[in-house]
Amino acid sequence: MSKDRSDGQGQRGGRRFAAAAAGAAALSLVLAMAIAAPLLTPYDPQRPVGAPASPPDARFWLGTNTLGQDLLSQVLYGARTSLLIGFMVAGLSTILSATAGTAAGLWGPGRGPLLVLVDLFLAIPGIPVVVLLVVFMGPGFWPLVLAMVLIGWAGFARIVCMQVRVTMEKAYVDAAQAAGATSARIVRSSVLPEILPVLFTKFLLTVRWAILLEAALGLLGLGDPARTSWGLVLHQAFGYPLLFVTDAWVWWAGPPAAAIVLTSLALMAVGQDLDAWLNPQAAIQG
Repeated sequence: MSKDRSDGQGQRGGRRFAAAAAGAAALSLVLAMAIAAPLLTPYDPQRPVGAPASPPDARFWLGTNTLGQDLLSQVLYGARTSLLIGFMVAGLSTILSATAGTAAGLWGPGRGPLLVLVDLFLAIPGIPVVVLLVVFMGPGFWPLVLAMVLIGWAGFARIVCMQVRVTMEKAYVDAAQAAGATSARIVRSSVLPEILPVLFTKFLLTVRWAILLEAALGLLGLGDPARTSWGLVLHQAFGYPLLFVTDAWVWWAGPPAAAIVLTSLALMAVGQDLDAWLNPQAAIQG
């Protein structure tokens, strides 16, 4: 029985590793194409360079949009904006989650004021609030990032809080406190190593969430009009009245949609494997 269970765990681990390797390769490809965008295409994504709504040809591999802008350039440069928003939102919300969650966990048992604040943010309907904030502050890069951070930090702050409280009840923490260790030293030496797996996983999941949300907001016309992004390309594509009457959806809407799906799946695969590697006991129980 134990051998069969061990074999099953080994097979799951092998499949998870293969998925993570494929995800890391796909994510590396997307990042490389975003960084090398100026080398891969000679066109400015915001500048008209061809006839409007032209299908793919030898000059424009993905054709042009209704403004005559090169769609390949828009997809490549759009990756820069979408990934930048994803990593900015993930970084800021992870820092906020870690800080608030650790402080709430150190506060002690019960629902302190920080945990009440966390629960208040968790009760707010996220996406409608983001839409309202973006409409109120106006479209732009920073309004979009700040609105996402505002609704994206609270869930993981509660998880961090619970992890901190579990850690603070362990015997070696009691011994450190009895020896006169300060709270800052306990956080560095005992708490931080325990919450790092949660933070790494939270970061990758938030990158994925932010990229998907930016694409949805961009599709609705609530993205940053000054920056080309995958969401903006989709917004322009779905504004074309002949998109599904002709094959324009294949070369106009298809590439940014495929890039979003590929990046999302890659981040999910890498995040799950990283979580299993950093937290093997939970992976075995799962």
